[in-house]
Amino acid sequence: MPYEIQHNTLTEGWINAWLYDEGDGLKPETFVSPQEAEAALGEYLRDLLEEFYAGHILHYDHEAYRIRYVSGASMQPHHQGENQ
Repeated sequence: MPYEIQHNTLTEGWINAWLYDEGDGLKPETFVSPQEAEAALGEYLRDLLEEFYAGHILHYDHEAYRIRYVSGASMQPHHQGENQ
């Protein structure tokens, strides 16, 4: 079952803005379970919070993110937590 982490944008509404590239162009990332997506989103939001407290970014709204099941999406590997 594919799940996406979606971001609410001003011009396009809710979109999957989580992309990865294995050398053949950017592709949308999906997750096997909502728990896997939640873990990736939690890690990302903790990183944003650290950057905010360090004064490197402006305030962000965690409500601008959501996890949704997407039927018909192809499963893509989760790359966020891997060493790059």
